[in-house]
Amino acid sequence: MRRAVVFVGLVVLAWTAWDTGADPIRLLQGIPWIVDFLRRMMPPDLSVLPSALKGALTTLEIALLGTVLAAVLALPLGFVSARNVAPAPVYHPARATLNFFRSIDTLVYALVFVAAVGLGPFPGVVAVIAYTTTSLAKLCSEAIEGIDPGPVDAITATGATRLQVLRFGVLPQVLPLFLSYAL
Repeated sequence: MRRAVVFVGLVVLAWTAWDTGADPIRLLQGIPWIVDFLRRMMPPDLSVLPSALKGALTTLEIALLGTVLAAVLALPLGFVSARNVAPAPVYHPARATLNFFRSIDTLVYALVFVAAVGLGPFPGVVAVIAYTTTSLAKLCSEAIEGIDPGPVDAITATGATRLQVLRFGVLPQVLPLFLSYAL
């Protein structure tokens, strides 16, 4: 049985190598172009440094703005997609929707938003928001599902409303984890 699994694995690897055109000889033939590319990089052209630094700053701005807004959006989505705090008619569609949108890569989001709003940093911000919101919401929902039920039961026993239970029983337990995820 084990030999059959190994054989099937080797056949699949051989097929994928053939299908993708993986050819070590072509890589060896390309070495002169790689060396030429590296040679042209030395010495570095410092005249491009200002525009490179501007691009790096824009990238940091995209990441910061996108992540902060995604964290704000992910917290309520985490609550509606947590099995222990959301009713089943809300939980199942919310979790399925998050799973679907989380499966889409950030670059695909970026292409869609470039088509929608044009070139520039804004489609990057929206793409980061779209992807990071779903990822953080998933992490937040898992943190909510792993809380200690003791504080929730104690607050519920006092006659607190559902919102008060979430605010004082669940949120204090998940907020440190959520902040670490967002950071």
